[in-house]
Amino acid sequence: MAPKSDAPPSSRRSARLAGSAPTQPEEGSKKRTADSTTKDAPAKKPKTTSTKSTNGKNKSAEEEKKAEAPKSAKSDTGPRGALKKGDKLPKMVLQDNTGGDVEVSKLAEEEGVVIFLYPKADTPGCTTQACGFRDSFDEINSLGYQVYGLSKDKPEAQQKWIKKKDLNFKLLCDPESKLIKRLGAFVQPNNTKRSHFIFEKGTGKLVDIAIGVKPADE
Repeated sequence: MAPKSDAPPSSRRSARLAGSAPTQPEEGSKKRTADSTTKDAPAKKPKTTSTKSTNGKNKSAEEEKKAEAPKSAKSDTGPRGALKKGDKLPKMVLQDNTGGDVEVSKLAEEEGVVIFLYPKADTPGCTTQACGFRDSFDEINSLGYQVYGLSKDKPEAQQKWIKKKDLNFKLLCDPESKLIKRLGAFVQPNNTKRSHFIFEKGTGKLVDIAIGVKPADE
């Protein structure tokens, strides 16, 4: 005859259920295990933007701001004054992004020309402006017009920007602001109004003037 258990039926039933189910750790044990896992796991480093990259962008934006003249600023057009609608490009020689000489007066002899002015190469707003012309180049060119960018930058800076952004047109260098003045976009002491000018195909005459434009509008 089996010995009788002194434990109440409920206790014996609980013991059988416990034996058939996986043992669950106590709450305190769970916490200790979680704490241990947390301590053992390597800490995740928060994602941060490169300080060097951020500083570079900020510096570029500051340089652009210093070089750009507001639309309302008084332009210095020099002794000969600014070109008016109906005028043709003046005779003068500038370098392009390759360092080669360009006779400005001949740019619109065979095709129409769109010349856009920007304060400084490879800066945020100027890149937006230039890429707008890049993306529209085929459409503009199909109408018989060429595109030229114009700024005070040196050929080396212009060429570097062309390669960086795959620009598909030439950039003219005007360090003394000779053409920038004739176009009415130069402001003392050393600033440029963001602009564009269109010289008509066939006649070579200035037919459209837009001074003080916004980068995205180009």
